[in-house]
Amino acid sequence: MFRKIKAVIQNQLTQGTSRTECGKAIACALTVGVFPIMGCSTPINTLLAAVFRLNQPLVQSFNWIAGPAKIALIFPFLRLGEWLFRAEPFTLSLNEFSQRFFSDMATTSQEFAWTFIHAIVGWLVCVPFIYLAVFFLTKPFLSRKLMTPAHGETK
Repeated sequence: MFRKIKAVIQNQLTQGTSRTECGKAIACALTVGVFPIMGCSTPINTLLAAVFRLNQPLVQSFNWIAGPAKIALIFPFLRLGEWLFRAEPFTLSLNEFSQRFFSDMATTSQEFAWTFIHAIVGWLVCVPFIYLAVFFLTKPFLSRKLMTPAHGETK
């Protein structure tokens, strides 16, 4: 059993280390890392890293680095979603909403379900732009010496 656990951990640390794969991992992590619903980006990034065989430690590191940007982008994503749906603007501050949410999660979730949908739709519209921008801006900065070449990629 110890060998199996060791093999899984070793695989997670060593898979996806080419420049292209690392660029994909960073782009995925930062794109999902700014998902506007708190507590969702880590499980989503974990699943995506496993499915697409991305380097899990790299994905999780950049997912956590995205935390401040996530908080800063919640309202822009929400406003974009509200604009797309032609909805009334959400008027609570993030602090007021958090207090209401943590005092009664079920009721607040039902009451603000459309607010969550607006924020998610706003994020979904931005996903391809965020991913592509991060991928193409990050790849040149990845050190060729630290990476292993992917199939067809020169070192």
